[in-house]
Amino acid sequence: MPHAPIVEVDWPNSGVWTDVTRYVRDESGIHITRGRGDEQGEIQPGTMALTLHNDGRFTPGLASGTYYPNVRKGRPIRCRLIAWTKNMLTNSSFEVDVAGWSAAGTVAPVLARSTTRAQSGTASMLVTWGTGGTGPAAQTTVYGFEIGEVYTLSAYVYVPSGGSPAVRLGVSGIATGTASAVTNTFTRITYTFTATDTWQVLQVTPASSPTSGQQVWVDAVQVERGSSATTYSSSDATISTRFTGRVNEWPVSWLNGPGLALSSITATDIMKRLGGNEPMRSLLEEEFLYLAPDAYYTLGEPSGATSGGDTSGKGQSSMRVYQVAGAGGSVTFGAADGPDPDDLSAPQFAPFSSSQGKGLRVNLDSPAAGSFVMGCWLQTSTPGRDFLVAQTRAAGAAGANLSAGVDTDGTLRLTAVNGGDYLAGGFNAILPTALADGKNHLVALLITAAGNATPRIDDTTAGAALSYGSAIHTDLYDRLSAGGFRDAGSGFASMFDGVLSHLFFKRTATMPDWSNVWSAGSGLTESTTSRFTRLCRLLGITGTTLGTSPTQIDPQAAGGKDPVQALRDVAGVEAGLVYGARAVEGVVFECRSWRYNKTSSVTLTASDLWDDLTWSDDDQPLVNDVTNKRDGGADQRVTNAASIAEYGTYDGGTSQPWASDDDALAAAQWAVYRGADPPPRITQVTVAASTRPSYTTLLGLDLSDVISLTGLPVPSPSSSADLHVEGYDETISLTLHTISFNTSPAATSQVWQLGTVGHSELGLTTRVAL
Repeated sequence: MPHAPIVEVDWPNSGVWTDVTRYVRDESGIHITRGRGDEQGEIQPGTMALTLHNDGRFTPGLASGTYYPNVRKGRPIRCRLIAWTKNMLTNSSFEVDVAGWSAAGTVAPVLARSTTRAQSGTASMLVTWGTGGTGPAAQTTVYGFEIGEVYTLSAYVYVPSGGSPAVRLGVSGIATGTASAVTNTFTRITYTFTATDTWQVLQVTPASSPTSGQQVWVDAVQVERGSSATTYSSSDATISTRFTGRVNEWPVSWLNGPGLALSSITATDIMKRLGGNEPMRSLLEEEFLYLAPDAYYTLGEPSGATSGGDTSGKGQSSMRVYQVAGAGGSVTFGAADGPDPDDLSAPQFAPFSSSQGKGLRVNLDSPAAGSFVMGCWLQTSTPGRDFLVAQTRAAGAAGANLSAGVDTDGTLRLTAVNGGDYLAGGFNAILPTALADGKNHLVALLITAAGNATPRIDDTTAGAALSYGSAIHTDLYDRLSAGGFRDAGSGFASMFDGVLSHLFFKRTATMPDWSNVWSAGSGLTESTTSRFTRLCRLLGITGTTLGTSPTQIDPQAAGGKDPVQALRDVAGVEAGLVYGARAVEGVVFECRSWRYNKTSSVTLTASDLWDDLTWSDDDQPLVNDVTNKRDGGADQRVTNAASIAEYGTYDGGTSQPWASDDDALAAAQWAVYRGADPPPRITQVTVAASTRPSYTTLLGLDLSDVISLTGLPVPSPSSSADLHVEGYDETISLTLHTISFNTSPAATSQVWQLGTVGHSELGLTTRVAL
């Protein structure tokens, strides 16, 4: 089947793709690798390798180069492949929509699918012109041309009588053809041209200046190789994205001396970039940082520290221990724990008395601009104490203070001091949470420039509960204190007794959504699909989930793992897969259920195969003694006595953040069930894909899809086999496209499903799934 690669680079790294296909050296081919070698391997980053003819445009640092100064490592690149039987258009008859077509010109027409009339099928594209303008057109970009070859563009057009202009076909940058000559019926017009690039913009344009509301219907559009139009084919071309990633480097070399410059590049998908990122912090820290604070202090420094650093990235000063009032008391870093899931220590605040002790304080880089949010996690059994205070340095010690505290009844209290004014208020009528219960609580306050205060405690947000008016001067606050404060004017002091961590400050008039912070810090488990979605959001990447799962993951994996490992932890708990997406720069998460009882995507016979077919029955997939481990849980061991007696012991097992011992045990049982006596297998299937009638179906195959082989020769263990795709290597040239699929038996994914024909005979045809 005719096919052609489309290689594009996003030079400005902003989503604008530039086609560089004409510079790809076809003799070298395009090589793409994705997935893994077998079902036990770990999926590695996908790669693409190709060679470009370099006239200087691909030379980094060359000021005269066409793409200077954007030839830099890490530039996004993608490879798509267009395949067609005759017609090179991807939407030629508009039976579904007008996708792929666009309006052009200073007064662009309006394009719409119409069922009023049609030449082929039941619909056509209705083009409604505007008045005048330069270059009005309905156009589409077509790929796969060979430079210097002759092609013919044709279309059926219906121009109504009464003044609508005749239309003609053309190619942007080349020329246009003869205008249509009849009205009130579909007539075919053509234009023959010589391709000047690997892609061309094909257009339908008015032959004279149009007037608003004039129309033409367009249908059965075709572009084909040759100097004349042949019978229209409604079999549209298909475009398959084969790879999306980033270029590792732009080397320059010369073939046979200095006459021919080449750039042989390798690109890698998103998994490499994620693997090279800085280790992630705990999920709780990441959730705080996702809210973009202006100052953020985890206070997780080790024992012996006397200050806590700002990790917001805004470069605030550190919070330092200072004497708030009187003498005595202590702030001891590393002496306590904050919210359990964050894996960080927290400082213990131990005052000398309710009115004497130490606290932490930081001078912020600038006053709050109008409104702000401050918050923290706290743990105390002592009511009647202040824990977080916004202050102003400009007005001196007797200036403005806004103090959040635990009232004598254990509820949240907010006190405002402005010079001689003293205002106190409580939120207990709205949020009766008892903060002095010795448990961890998340507390946040939105303070607006109008003097309104809105609280948040744990997973509950109240409306504007208190109004302090002019007593709150939010534009002056430029100091944050933790552990209590002393009002110099009245001499009153209130010293916190307990644990504080994760102090947050942000200049904003909107209360952040704290739900993800709460869930990350409250010790709640979540499903693997929810964790994957959370990680993708925190990492700012596109995530796609295939399948569903109720499996729970530990509430908080400790920090220190790079993003790829954090994603692989999710896949490990799920017994699923995670890998770079093919069509976008994103990540795919496959739940284990995605493979269950999966129907075959394509059937191949032995004659369809390009290379030798080999059956394997080695001990590589054997596992009959599995011990799974999880932090804070029991080791779970499962064995298969019959397998051990037959083959000896083959160890397996892993350590994953399962939410329970039962989950770890179930995973061990599933691994032994599948690996105790694996059947003979076909580990690789190679196809000259572009020579097969099923080419477009083969292009759609991705990881975990099923290939059925039939008519296997004697003496195969069986005459047919269903195989999962574990990975593949493909080579694309203009004349041939070959794909070598790495495969594993699909029979291991046939599981019991109630009421499903062929999958409900427990113990006979299927097995109980994990």
